[in-house]
Order: sequence, then structure tokens, then C-alpha cells
Amino acid sequence: MRKSLRLMIVGLAIVLVLCVVASVGAAAYPIAYNNRIYPGVSIYDVDLVVSPSALLRTGVAEPMGGLTVEEATAALVENLPDPAAQVVELRLGEQVWQLSWADAGKGYDYAGTAEAAYQVAHQGSWYEQIRPAWETRLQGHRIAPLTIPADPARVASALQDVAPAVSTPPVDAQLRIGPDGVTLIPGQIGRALDVEASAALVLQALADGAAEVELVTVDLPPRLLEPEPAYTLARSLLAQPFTLVADDPLTDYRADFAALPERVATWLRALPEYAEESARMALEIDEAAVRVWLDEIAPQLGPERILDVAETLPRAMAALAAGEHQAQSHIRHPAGIYVVQPGDVFFDIAYAHGFPQWRLEEANPDVDPDALAIGMELVIPSIDVLFPYPLVPGQRIEISLPEQRLRAYEGEQLVYDFTCSSGMTSTPTIAGQFQVLFKEPSAYAPRWSLEMPYFMAIYQEGPEFFNGIHELPITSGGRRLWAGVLGWPASYGCIILDVGDAELLYNWAPVGTLVRITGVAPGTPTYEPISTQGGG
Repeated sequence: MRKSLRLMIVGLAIVLVLCVVASVGAAAYPIAYNNRIYPGVSIYDVDLVVSPSALLRTGVAEPMGGLTVEEATAALVENLPDPAAQVVELRLGEQVWQLSWADAGKGYDYAGTAEAAYQVAHQGSWYEQIRPAWETRLQGHRIAPLTIPADPARVASALQDVAPAVSTPPVDAQLRIGPDGVTLIPGQIGRALDVEASAALVLQALADGAAEVELVTVDLPPRLLEPEPAYTLARSLLAQPFTLVADDPLTDYRADFAALPERVATWLRALPEYAEESARMALEIDEAAVRVWLDEIAPQLGPERILDVAETLPRAMAALAAGEHQAQSHIRHPAGIYVVQPGDVFFDIAYAHGFPQWRLEEANPDVDPDALAIGMELVIPSIDVLFPYPLVPGQRIEISLPEQRLRAYEGEQLVYDFTCSSGMTSTPTIAGQFQVLFKEPSAYAPRWSLEMPYFMAIYQEGPEFFNGIHELPITSGGRRLWAGVLGWPASYGCIILDVGDAELLYNWAPVGTLVRITGVAPGTPTYEPISTQGGG
């Protein structure tokens, strides 16, 4: 019985001793690792404990502890992956680039990581560290290494190096004009690397440890997406031939000259025009080429007509620029030569050619009208001197001296048909072609003290005197002249119309209207002349 009790006491004593030893050992554990990282702490796969070989060199029988912060820092430098070998892939479609941590300025914070490893289970007093220290040893504690974040400037610089491979410049719209027509080549949208947005994504990927990132691009629209208005205008011009109309009522001539679209195409060139905030494709028309075409037409008008290329060219250019398919020519007429025949009188020569005498004198300043010689050559001026204004298209006045009638036409449609009186034999109305030069609702002829209502001048009888068309004149006493002889030559050169008729014609015919006077007036009837009065 005593022996059993003794054995029990001895056993209890041993257990007590062991507990005391264990308690003392546990209590001494934090003290032993006061300046060292606790066993069980690792960074990725890097154990931060004294290696067995190092323990053997020190003669210690079992691991006595982890590394100091300095030793752990050196171990991390040696064992963590090389930042130059760690990359993030930059992708854009099928294109791939690699950016290393080192190039991005990212790396490991070796000292900071070692310090973080040391802090595991080292908080509090030594006895507060006992339990977490042993749990770390038994269960392990793995932490991620701390890193130095990437440098935004270096990331942006790396992306700037990538940018040229990503960039596609925009292409402005183009227009090709040729014999086969107009070909539109639309503008192409380009693209560029959005360095700012892409850098933000790359920095986030590096921070998150992502393996790849999709880069961001921006569209670069062309300044000229569509070649307008040149495209529409060119298509319009080449849809049909361009025609020059040679219409000359003075010689009863009309002809159309067409340039086929194939030729018109050679006149056109698309030309981009850039402003500060806008762009357009203009259609340039080759003036020299159009002039060549007009020069080719000119001889085809015949000797009686001269195509005034200098005046016609601007008209053609304006029509083309407006997308029109027709332009009116400007036709001039050459001066002529008349050889004096036996019995010729200067006035009669002028009258026969449709000019007042002073016009013939003006064209022949070295000729004495009273000293004509047979065979002498006289210059007959161009009829153009009688037409200072463009002719009004589609309207004309026809005066028949034999019939003593005035007819007005729009195209070929008769508008008015009036009885009239022309000049007497001593003051005949000149037969020829003229135009309405100006209009006065009530003109006054001081030579005869006559009022001429609704006066329309048609040719200049003298330097300061015009013959024209007007209503029955009114004397200073208020009496109408020649009402009883209307329809026979009665005036001093003007064309006289009845009351009401002249007003209608006056309102119908604008300045520039063609007036064509033909034939020879019948003999002058006998009537009592009025001394200082008389007709216009």
C-alpha cells in the first residue's frame, strides 16, 4: 500500500516537473524570438527561418528561430521573383505587348515586407505573444509581399511607345472624276490609343496583380467625311452634255454646241477646302480648258458673227458652278466695208445699212460726207454700237414701214398689232435693227415744242436726239397731232401710236427689247403742215 502511494507521488511529481518545464519553455519562447520572425511565417514560398545548414554551423541541435528583419530582407531580395520577369500583357484585338513590373516602376518593398513578417504575433507583451506565436509555429502564417506601386509617368511613357503601332490615321474623303463618271471614296475613321484611359487601366491591373489588360482607343474622324458639295455637283454636271447656246436674233442665227460629259469631266477637279472648324470638298472648274472649248466653237459661227470668248467664258463658268447644263453665248458682229458707187450719197449709204448718218461719220472720221469718190472704201460700223444693253429674251417689236403697222411678239405669239405712222419722206424712219434704249412716261421735244407721251427711245438720230416710239404727240396748245392720218408716214422720224396703244406697249416692253424696222414707207400724203409744231 505504501509502495503504491509512493509511486503515485513520484508520478505526480514528474508530471508537475514536466508542466513546470513546459510552462517555463513556453514563457521563454517569445523571449527567444524577441528580434526574430516567428517560425511558420512565410512570404509566398519563402520561409523566413534559419536554414538547417545554418543551424548545423552554429551547433544548435534544433531550429531555434526565424530570421531577423535584415536577414529576411536579404532572403526576399534573393528569393522573390525578379520584377523584370513579371509582366502584364497589354492587348488590343490580336495585338499583344508585354509590360514588365520593372519598366512600369513597380517592385517589391523587401524591407517593408520583412518588417510585416516580423510583426506577426509580436504585438503586446511577452506573455501576450505566447499563444499567437505557438499558433503561428503550428499552423503557419503566409502573407503577401508588399509592393511599390507602379509609376504613372513610366506607364504613360510605355504606352506612348505602343501608341504608334496602335494608331491608324483618318483618311479624308476623296473624289475621282474621269470619263467614266464620278467615283466617291468616303472618308475613313482612324483610331488612336487613349493613353490616359489605358494608363489608368494598366495601373489598376498592376495594383491588382492582373495578368492582362485591354487597352482603350479613341476614334479619329476625318476632317472631310463626305466629298460634298463637289460630289453632288459633279454628278449633276456629268448627267448630260453641257450646251452653249448661240442665239443671235440680229442675224437670225441659232445653234447649240454641246460638250459631252466625257469632255466636261476633264474640266472638273475636286479640291478640299479646310477652314478652322470645317472642311468641304469644292469642285474646281478649269477655266483654261473651258476657254479652249469656246475657241474651238468660235470659227463655227460664220463670218457674220464673232463669239466674244472673253464675255462668254464667265457665263459658262457661272453656269457650270451652279450645276446648270446650258450657257448663253455673247455674240458680237464685225464692222463692214462699203465701196462707194456712182450716185451714192453719204446719208443714203448710212440709211441703207440701218444707221443714222452721224454713226457712219463717226466710223469714218477722215471722210468728208460731201466729197465722196467712186471706189472709196467706207467703214460700216458694227451693229453692236446700236445695242448697248443685252437683248430681252423672247420679246421683240416688228415694225413694217410699207404696212405702217407695229406688231409685238412673245416668242412667236403675237401680243399686239397696232396701226402706226413712221417718219415722212424728208425725215424718214431708219429701217434696221434697234432696241429700247430708255423709257420716259412723258418726253419733251424742244425742237418742235411737243410732248411725247409714253416715249421709248430706239436709236440716236443725233448726238443729243433720239427717235423712238410714242403716243400721238401733244402741241403746246394741248392739241393732238396726226390723229387723222395715223397709218401714213407723218412724223419727223419717230413711230407714232394711237392713244392707249402706246401705253400698252410702253408697259409691255422693257429696256433692251429688240425693235426690228423693215421695208420702205409709202409716199407722204398731202396735209397742212404746222409751222413750229409738227410731230416727233
